[in-house]
Amino acid sequence: MQEEFSKKNSYNLSQTQIEDYNREGYIVVKGLFSPEECDFILNRMIHCADENFAAIMNPDRIDYLLAQTYSRMRSSFEKYLHGSITIGDLSDNINKYIEVASLMRNILKDQRVAEILKTLQGKDVVALMSQMLFKEANSSYASQAWNPHQDNSYPQNENKAYITTNLFLSDADLDNGCLYMFPGSHKEPILPVEPTPSYREVIGTNPGNTVPLEVLKKYQQVNLIVKKGDLLVMNGNTIHGSYPNKSKTRSRPLFSCSYISKGEFFIPGKNARRMEISLI
Repeated sequence: MQEEFSKKNSYNLSQTQIEDYNREGYIVVKGLFSPEECDFILNRMIHCADENFAAIMNPDRIDYLLAQTYSRMRSSFEKYLHGSITIGDLSDNINKYIEVASLMRNILKDQRVAEILKTLQGKDVVALMSQMLFKEANSSYASQAWNPHQDNSYPQNENKAYITTNLFLSDADLDNGCLYMFPGSHKEPILPVEPTPSYREVIGTNPGNTVPLEVLKKYQQVNLIVKKGDLLVMNGNTIHGSYPNKSKTRSRPLFSCSYISKGEFFIPGKNARRMEISLI
């Protein structure tokens, strides 16, 4: 199935969807990915998760993926040193990570998504980074809830050319920690915030550069109830956050990707190291 992701046909937005995006600052494209595609992606990413199911930044880059799966890799190397596995077994294990990184790069460059973004931006778009968020039931990060924030508070593009997608790999609702949105808030500029750790933050704390409360009061909060395979597309200035996962049986995994109009300014970031990635 991995090769099939890069062969999918483009997706044509309706005029209503375009108008909704321009008015609200986001849209949900229903069922863009099939349940089988979602299961395929999640099954391979679960293989890379650590014991806490911490977020994995840029899993489409093999160097990032290996660096963040150190505990798993260390175990494999120790087994080799103790003579319990062969060099061939070790090589096969590393190749699995290479295959996962290739898969996630294909998702990042998916042509259905690329066509949607180009339509909404009105110009060519490039990818910048990605992130896998597990929100695994009963894990250390299950209680994590993102503060109301703008994704663009990180790359700081003044032209509102930064855009984010979230591919939901399972159904998401209030029980397992869905997102909430503030429709129309994309019309705000990049808001002043107090920087908050948003990657491998201390367990028990909430990430997200929180926007001022007086701004939030201007908008109505809407809970985003979605199905497996739905794709959220939002302007980088749209304010949003998420709830904790209170379910004991249901996780809320999603694959988040960030894009920008080609040639636009962005801050690479110390951890994210955003860089232009062609979607062709």
